[in-house]
Amino acid sequence: MKRKGFTLIEMLVVIAIISTLLALLYGALDRSRKFSKRVIVFTEMKNLEAAFRQYYAHYHCWPTNELATTKITVSGTSGATGDDEGFAINELIGKLLRGVNESQAEANWRFNPEMIPFIEFSRLRNGIPVNAFSAREPSETLRAYKVLFDTNGDHQLTVSKDPDMPNFSTNIIADIAIWTIIPGTRKGTSNQEDQNDTVPDEVVGTWDKFSVK
Repeated sequence: MKRKGFTLIEMLVVIAIISTLLALLYGALDRSRKFSKRVIVFTEMKNLEAAFRQYYAHYHCWPTNELATTKITVSGTSGATGDDEGFAINELIGKLLRGVNESQAEANWRFNPEMIPFIEFSRLRNGIPVNAFSAREPSETLRAYKVLFDTNGDHQLTVSKDPDMPNFSTNIIADIAIWTIIPGTRKGTSNQEDQNDTVPDEVVGTWDKFSVK
């Protein structure tokens, strides 16, 4: 008599093969999704840099951190006078860059009196421009974009004093730096390393070269 159907062993082998293929497919999709989000983050930071430069070209000054709830002030290099100033982009600063003012009573009105739209953000969380890795209910500044301006005129910036990444610091030659915090990339390959519960967040900024990791 001809055998009909699968034996138990054959069925288990087929299930194992399908599970392996699905695991490989899921890993590829997950890497592709993270790569796409990184592309979005780098693109948005470059767009923000261009928006601030357009603001400077029009008003001949950088936006003050008077509107910021999270201010960043970093001492300049030796020989420079004054400090470099910046902030985490909050709702008011987002409105300033978008040229949105519900009324002239809003504090941001006088910093963009002509209501020029310098940029349009692709996503807002509680009115705050955030990066593509933002959860639905992020902390106030964890996934927000942050900026530091060369306000002391030495053409150097020390990016540090980020309240969400207090141990991070880097020196760059620029008049503006924009950065944000994204989930870290797991670099381990062993089973023990892959079982780590958390991967540290990482800082990405306009001073970085785009990475495909």
